[in-house]
Amino acid sequence: MKDFAALGLHDSVAKGLAAMGFAGPTEVQAKAIPAILAGKDILMESETGTGKTFAYLSPAFSAIASMPESGPKGPIALIAAPTQELAVQIGREAEKLAKASLIDVEVAVLLGGSPIARQEAQLKRGPRLIVGTLGRLADLAFARALKLGSIRYLILDEADRLLAKETEELCGRLLEAAPRSASRILASATLPARTRAIAAPWLREPVVVEATSTAVLGGDIEHWVFYCDSRRRPDFMRRFEAAVSPRRCLVFHSNASRLDKLLETLQSFSLPIAAISSRRDKEDRRVALERFTKGELRYLLTSDLGARGLDIADISHVISLDLPEEPTVYTHRAGRTGRAGAKGVSIVLADAVELKRASRFAQRGEFVFRTKVLREGTIFEPPVEEFFAMVEKSEEDRRSARRR
Repeated sequence: MKDFAALGLHDSVAKGLAAMGFAGPTEVQAKAIPAILAGKDILMESETGTGKTFAYLSPAFSAIASMPESGPKGPIALIAAPTQELAVQIGREAEKLAKASLIDVEVAVLLGGSPIARQEAQLKRGPRLIVGTLGRLADLAFARALKLGSIRYLILDEADRLLAKETEELCGRLLEAAPRSASRILASATLPARTRAIAAPWLREPVVVEATSTAVLGGDIEHWVFYCDSRRRPDFMRRFEAAVSPRRCLVFHSNASRLDKLLETLQSFSLPIAAISSRRDKEDRRVALERFTKGELRYLLTSDLGARGLDIADISHVISLDLPEEPTVYTHRAGRTGRAGAKGVSIVLADAVELKRASRFAQRGEFVFRTKVLREGTIFEPPVEEFFAMVEKSEEDRRSARRR
């Protein structure tokens, strides 16, 4: 508690964080909280699981706790998220902190697809902290149902996704609509140069907060790679279940449009699995995520956007059914496991082209992919030379088959 109080947080918030079991601030919190309390704009880049959410929530609650009863009304903090699941998760964390800090405050979670009239009525009750999906927040703000004049903190969680090409204009309008005096906080595991350049017109000499030690990817997570043709990857999942039966496994595929077909195939193998993606019905996603979180299902299939920012405890394995083009996307995937001091395994299924890309990712991230083979119900780790000799033979066999 003393460490949190020393950062300048209101005493009730410092006590609340201690009551939640936090012994002291993480690196990113120690760097970000004083700057946010000072009203600075922030670029917060830190690996998943390092405490970014409470780094921006705790200053917001400090501001709320410090306001007199007779003070101005209206929301103090507005948090935009790229997915409904992440918005709900942030809302739950905010409610936990409010309860632990003994702060009587309403937290509103505003999601696209929900009745807008009900959300307008919720806003009339005067919530101090508002979380929502970008499109719904923008709709309400531009319709003037959500008034931004009292906002002190505008937070873009997973800012690199919110400022992606398809939502860049909408996000820019929200940044423009917030009071100039409000702190604009961009948070993500990765804030590439493009994201920073797009946001630059709305930022005032932003403080860069980075806590990007490779320990998250290199220390608590083992990285395994299996050579596997794309057509055989569903069957690999069947064999992996028989060999390992992981405690809780998140399965990624880049193409959200293929998830339904993949899910059908994997369920035909009797895998205890469900799926979430931005293309699936909101209620289906909620139920799938809830069953996975409770342990009723051991596998959850998702796209990168579907799982962005989710903090699900006790994920023992992550499987990438394809290797993304960008190393930052792999960082987000792998970072779903090995959290809070636990050990985890991130598994990549790769063809010859993807193996070369995996090698570049490992060099950049300063970790090692361990070459693995799954055969006759057992996972082996052959010598690296033997593994790549096997890959070359398989590739040559495929080339010969095509020439016939």
